[in-house]
Amino acid sequence: MVVTIIGILASVVMLSATDIGRQRAIRAEADRLALAVELARDEARLRNAVWGLVVDGGAYRFRSYDQARDEWHDVERREFDADATEDDIEFVVGPAFESTDGLRAELAWNEGGGGRQPGTVGEGTDGEARSPDVVIYPGGEVTPFRITVSGGEAYPAWVAHSDGIQRTRAIAEADVAEVDDDLGDWLRQEGLAQ
Repeated sequence: MVVTIIGILASVVMLSATDIGRQRAIRAEADRLALAVELARDEARLRNAVWGLVVDGGAYRFRSYDQARDEWHDVERREFDADATEDDIEFVVGPAFESTDGLRAELAWNEGGGGRQPGTVGEGTDGEARSPDVVIYPGGEVTPFRITVSGGEAYPAWVAHSDGIQRTRAIAEADVAEVDDDLGDWLRQEGLAQ
């Protein structure tokens, strides 16, 4: 009887330790993505080049834009490449901004991931090349974005996001609404939204 109780308690402890490890892995991937975007911003400024971020399910990669050839090239450095498919972690690009009162902002050229921007990368849904999900300009600005990092419904998701000017941050998805409401208030105050 005592051995059975000890066995049950040990399995409960193991399951909760596994859940905590998985939650940490999801958060670590969101933090890593936010840091990689900031590093890419620095590289774009230093090299006076346009960079792009392509998100594809459980992976993302950075590319640099060759203006002379009107094409994107993969950045072949470890810190700019991530593949979390074997960890069953997914990256999903969402609207750049959405408040609880329905205010929403999204890049017109990137709706549906199939818009045409100078220089294209990857494959769109209809087999045509598509634009990067996030573009990083030589001045350090980025297109506003929100990328959700998820490990399944049983685990809380994290969001890497930027308004395009401020530093990229990773926050718990549950805290995003508060940040978006503050941004919505500011956009209304500045007359940029109703």
